[in-house]
Amino acid sequence: MSANRLQTIVLVTSVIALLSACTPQSFEAVTSAGPGKTDVVDPITKKVTEVFTQDENANKVDILIINDTSMSMEVEQTKMSERFPSFVSALGDLNYQISMTTTDIDSTDSKNTYGRGVNWTGTTSKILTPKTASASSVFKNTIRRAETVGCTVRGDCPSGNEQPLRAAMLALDQRFTANAGLFRDNVDLAVVVLSDEDEMSNGPATATKPNDVIERFKAYYGDTKRLRTFGIVVQSGDEACRLEQLKQTSGGNGAFFGTHVEELARLTGGSTNSICDADYSKSLTDISKSVRRLVGTFELTDLPKSGTVKVTLTPVPTTPLTWKIEGKSLIFDTPPAAGTRVEIAYEP
Repeated sequence: MSANRLQTIVLVTSVIALLSACTPQSFEAVTSAGPGKTDVVDPITKKVTEVFTQDENANKVDILIINDTSMSMEVEQTKMSERFPSFVSALGDLNYQISMTTTDIDSTDSKNTYGRGVNWTGTTSKILTPKTASASSVFKNTIRRAETVGCTVRGDCPSGNEQPLRAAMLALDQRFTANAGLFRDNVDLAVVVLSDEDEMSNGPATATKPNDVIERFKAYYGDTKRLRTFGIVVQSGDEACRLEQLKQTSGGNGAFFGTHVEELARLTGGSTNSICDADYSKSLTDISKSVRRLVGTFELTDLPKSGTVKVTLTPVPTTPLTWKIEGKSLIFDTPPAAGTRVEIAYEP
């Protein structure tokens, strides 16, 4: 071997040794913000690997329906009552709890629910589950409210000052008292609002704001569970729908765009559908699918670079799970089973 060849080999070997001594050879662990989650960052490539452990509540969800009981809602309550099979079918095998309260928090008589859950008709329970007998009939007979149906003839309608956001807050306030058991620990909550008006009818300055609801929820639950809101409302800008709803009110003065519900839905990652749809099957199916994605969503620390995400599940599910990226969220169409190790590697 020539001297020059030997010198080159020695030089290269020395450089490699020097670089090896200066280059970290292991990942740097970073403390994560979320429970059951760790982050690892490669200091050279900056590639992030986030590891989650799907907990025992992975297939559970609590659902609170806030039902507008004012005089104009008889038709809409009936449409919703008839589509319960569409609603639960799209929930699949989730362990759900469905409860209901109303938008009426200021009637001076017994119709005022003040955020309290109502008993499902024919039962002694405020909670509807996959095990509830004759669930479709129970749902139908409860969503259609006795205090609403025919109230214009009787002259004893519940309050027309609808307050779904305030009702949601009051429902949370009573989580240990009148609403004990409705909201399970570490189980995500979906709120579904059915109403043809805004907060306090037309959303005055004194109305409860979307951020008020979010702050109340966080004050009680912190990061232990997530809130997502959905609405079947008069959507902003849909004047034809608003006018259609007006025809159902006494005096033609009781339909407004549901701006507060829309904003709360936007801030919590939910959505709204039109209250004027002839059939609520699609609306309720869409809501259920979104609820299902909620319990299969993992929030990442950084925004992933497109095309760089790799997901590894341990143990590997017998049926492959599909997922997608929305912003910083990785969303499974079907939640991984409890105990699954979910490793998500990506370039931020």
